[in-house]
Amino acid sequence: MGYVVTQEVSAPLRYDAVRFVFEHSDEVAQLSLLQFLDLLETGKGKDLIRSLLEARMPSGGFPSSFHRETEGIRETCRKTHLLLKCGVPWDGLSVQAAMNFLLRSQREEGGWSENPALTLPENVVELSTVEPVTWLTADVVELLRAVDLGESPSCVKALNWLRGMQSHVGGWTMYGNDSFIVDPDSTAQILFMFKEIYGEEDLAYVKGIRFFEKCLDAVAVDAERGYHVEPNGKRVENDVYHLTHLLLSSLVDTERRLQAGYDLRDERVRKIVQAILENQREDGGWRPFWTACSSPTYTVLTLKLLTWLGVLNTGELREQASKYV
Repeated sequence: MGYVVTQEVSAPLRYDAVRFVFEHSDEVAQLSLLQFLDLLETGKGKDLIRSLLEARMPSGGFPSSFHRETEGIRETCRKTHLLLKCGVPWDGLSVQAAMNFLLRSQREEGGWSENPALTLPENVVELSTVEPVTWLTADVVELLRAVDLGESPSCVKALNWLRGMQSHVGGWTMYGNDSFIVDPDSTAQILFMFKEIYGEEDLAYVKGIRFFEKCLDAVAVDAERGYHVEPNGKRVENDVYHLTHLLLSSLVDTERRLQAGYDLRDERVRKIVQAILENQREDGGWRPFWTACSSPTYTVLTLKLLTWLGVLNTGELREQASKYV
């Protein structure tokens, strides 16, 4: 990549992010942090796993965050994956029921949309109930691979659909029929999954990594100057989503991106990390653009990223978290 670190990042975390998570987050964010810090055997860890298992609906799915009486594809996928990471057996009743629900929900094209029974709020632009969603399909593919269904007809069909959805510039859009707006976040998720499955000689990866590198160059520039420019020309102060969307994933592939070489030896990543540290709010959390408040979910994701990059120490975070379990 040709980038060399010329300056170390500043001393980490001005505010207590761990306290923010335990005082302000839902059970899923807390459980995700405990799993990451190897604190599942604590009383709180066991209680949170039990609570998550009990939240599963009779259909096998998990309630949508938009309507608690209706299953959400996104929530079912991500909560099931979290349960797997917490040691719940993949061939047990809870996981298999969730997988059956997801497999029943696959669209004819091969991808997944959000549950058509839901009515999404107008401000939700990242999901669709009527079109297959690329990043959501990648989420389900990750789960299928985690439960030994990576070569199943459903998974192969989904991967073939994703391959066919790559745009001519190398990236992926969020929706199946949106051929104009390439989404760097969706692209990063699918791209590094393809690399793991097919290898770095795969044509989709070769074409996609060029697009990803250009996006990373742009975010590094934004990180250094403190703002990014929207398509309408408006300057917007950086938020944690903009700074991390190329290096983070809500599911599993963050480590893949770091293993691909995007660590502090890359000056672009160093600039982004410095901006992330400066972006922390006084309550200890980080705020993505769609909310006025700090987000526990993004705070946990950011803590993971900074730890994998070596900016934060796992042992110190575990010691802080031990106060709350």
